[in-house]
Amino acid sequence: MQEIVLLQSTENERTNIALRATIGIFEQAFPGQIRACYIEGSYADQSAVFTSDIDLVIVLKGEASGGQKRADALARHCCALSAVELDIGVADENTLAVGVPPYFKMGSLLIYGEDIRDELPLVSLPQWTRDRMHSSLWRTVHLFNRPTVIQYPLDYPDPLDEFYGYDRRKLRLPDGKEVNCTRDLIRLTGWSATALLAYRAGRYVTRKSECYRAYQESFQDEWGQLLEDIYIYCRGKWHYLLPADHAERRKLREICARTLAFENYFLLVYKEFLLSELQAEDVEGRRMALWVLDRIAYQDEEIELAVALAKSAG
Repeated sequence: MQEIVLLQSTENERTNIALRATIGIFEQAFPGQIRACYIEGSYADQSAVFTSDIDLVIVLKGEASGGQKRADALARHCCALSAVELDIGVADENTLAVGVPPYFKMGSLLIYGEDIRDELPLVSLPQWTRDRMHSSLWRTVHLFNRPTVIQYPLDYPDPLDEFYGYDRRKLRLPDGKEVNCTRDLIRLTGWSATALLAYRAGRYVTRKSECYRAYQESFQDEWGQLLEDIYIYCRGKWHYLLPADHAERRKLREICARTLAFENYFLLVYKEFLLSELQAEDVEGRRMALWVLDRIAYQDEEIELAVALAKSAG
């Protein structure tokens, strides 16, 4: 079996073992087809905490074609078997040649193979904006098990829960025990802020640690402090875990209480974005906006009129 040597190692040997093992499995399954492997997120910028997961991107040579499903299935099995929390994305060069996200282009770290990032274009800002706005809605709905069709304004995921339902994500500790955590709270707010920065400020964000600072630089509103609190406390101080101290639990509850208003603020801006998509010439943008508006009940006359006009335009 081929020995896997990482070009860059993390400070955590358990993480390095998981990376080498995963890459080795993919080399066996796709011999000669691995062009490069990158890590993203906190392990890439050396800000990982002991509960951080590993974001691994495996790039296949050329076009994966029928091999993509096999690669995705293998990735799921590797994640399930890994001793550390692992998130694997598999893409081929041809797909990436269309455009890559900023966190890959500018925020990833090559750990295996040949670096191809200079050859790959950054996804355009309009494409990035559309992707982040729509995917933020997906997180709003699916991370907290909300109904498939949501109504604006939203309510808390669980109004009766101590943390209003924002702590339902499970995190696997090094000893194998699973506990509730705030990882999805951080994902929800961070990516929603990234979407707002793209749409309202025309800015890319490449790392979690940049998000709240970029937001505070771009907007003078109440949400910058919320984003900072979530990053500093939930990630930095509590490492995604629920604190045991009573005062700290009150702080987390207060953060979660403020999150609902931020979600509804995002949906209000999202309505503005959807209206602009409906009124633009881009057929794909209109189609996606119409699809989305079957899944959000804004109960808004302006939206209803724009939908009717867009449908009549074809």
